[in-house]
Amino acid sequence: MSEKATTEILNTEWDSPIKPEYLTKFNKIMALLHLVQGILMIILGTIIDFPFQIYTFYFDYSGVGEGFPPVLDPQQIYTFNALGAAVGSFLLMSSFAHFLLAWPLNKKYIRNLKNHRNPLRWFEYAFSSSVMIVLIGMFFTITDIWTLFAMFMLNFLMNMFGMLMENENPSNENKKDVKWTAYILGCVAGIVPWIIITGYFLGANGTPPDFVYAIYIVEFVLFNCFAIVMLAYYKRWGKFKDYMFGERAYQLLSLIAKTLLAWIVFGGVFQPS
Repeated sequence: MSEKATTEILNTEWDSPIKPEYLTKFNKIMALLHLVQGILMIILGTIIDFPFQIYTFYFDYSGVGEGFPPVLDPQQIYTFNALGAAVGSFLLMSSFAHFLLAWPLNKKYIRNLKNHRNPLRWFEYAFSSSVMIVLIGMFFTITDIWTLFAMFMLNFLMNMFGMLMENENPSNENKKDVKWTAYILGCVAGIVPWIIITGYFLGANGTPPDFVYAIYIVEFVLFNCFAIVMLAYYKRWGKFKDYMFGERAYQLLSLIAKTLLAWIVFGGVFQPS
């Protein structure tokens, strides 16, 4: 069957004014925008030196009194000096996901959208936004490797709960009978990294640079907007009752959140001391 014939059949079964070909084109644009910025971030990263020291904070039980009370023994295990690669990575992850949705996995993408699901979105967010939350944490002086790992995994699980929410509430289900467990668990998992970041933010001595404040405010608001979009869809608020409207909103939020974080970071790093 030709691509045109397939599109015509899908359009006859489509329940939204936002058509498959529009979303396909939208993904192509998103892929290009993320790709260009990702490459640019990697290039910019080669001309700056902005190291982060990563530590472990283990107790040393070999002291006086048979090891009690133990003494905290911080150990630097790694110096992270690949800011450009880190920032570029989450942009390139998104670009690759949009490429898959627009080309090789397009038919599967459209079929999933008809069932009000997009699993690849959640897998991409699970990795890209988790890199983002770790990078944000590092700018707030979180240097413990295991704290950063826990933040990554909690954010990863938040996105997996988002995928589970869609799987448990298929498109033909009465929205009055929505199963909210996955959504609630996702919110709990997602807020914990921000509580940790806030604790470090409020407990820091001195005054952080302005760009650090900007990262906190902008990204906290945008991260929470994803949860609001999902809530609006299942509560059938206004245009958000159309799943395709929400699909487009997710993509725009993703682009805005990644773009702003990338440019705020590099704008701050390059600003005069």
